[in-house]
Amino acid sequence: MSRILLAGIELPADLQWTDEFTGWRVGQAVKTSLTGARIVQESALQAGRPITLQTQREGAAYIAPVTLAVLRALQASEEQPRTSPLSLLMPAHNGGDRSFPVAWRRTDGPAIEADPIRYAVPALDGDYFSITLRLMTV
Repeated sequence: MSRILLAGIELPADLQWTDEFTGWRVGQAVKTSLTGARIVQESALQAGRPITLQTQREGAAYIAPVTLAVLRALQASEEQPRTSPLSLLMPAHNGGDRSFPVAWRRTDGPAIEADPIRYAVPALDGDYFSITLRLMTV
């Protein structure tokens, strides 16, 4: 497979998963008691793995930008409150595919960020955008 599918929206396979190798399995809550002592609680997480997909830039070249039409489809998906997960299908490292049930992650900033590659008014469907998508497994 040479693409990423998010809820049926086709994305470039070259979007970088920036936090793929970041540890996430242990959750932690730190509080200070009335006496000033630190209270640290840790537990194993079964879901909530962050998946941040991002257009990359090397010099003047952009890797995996998306068109305005794709950006609008992503925004329409993100604007819907959901009770069931979205399906994310990505290429695996050594061939094949891997699938994740995901939801938009809004706790670390906006779920979708986009910047035009070349700013022009009005934006046209063929214009390209650099994107950051924030998702998490559910």
